Amino acid sequence: MNLYEVVRWGNESDDPVTGGGNGPDTCFLVRASSVDEAAALVDRELARMPSEFVEPWAHVVSLLGTELSTQSDARILRGPYIQHAYGYGWTGWSRNAPGEPWEDTGRRG
Repeated sequence: MNLYEVVRWGNESDDPVTGGGNGPDTCFLVRASSVDEAAALVDRELARMPSEFVEPWAHVVSLLGTELSTQSDARILRGPYIQHAYGYGWTGWSRNAPGEPWEDTGRRG
């Protein structure tokens, strides 16, 4: 299984400085076998967190590495947590709308 950071741009806060689409991002640490599986887990979680300030779907997925655990179930390990998502040069994918295919961002570590 792989470890991914799955990100929705912005956060649910209505604070004019630190909230909404221009504030720190909503992030999740996910164990999954693919980008699609990781994003689907987060999309389901975000759908349960409605907000008038941000979109309820994942925008970016970054591959962090491989998990060495013997567990094989895909799941969210941590999140949501709020921080600016930078990518840090990791391999990544993005999309502009839910249901669109994931596009390789070309970043490599």
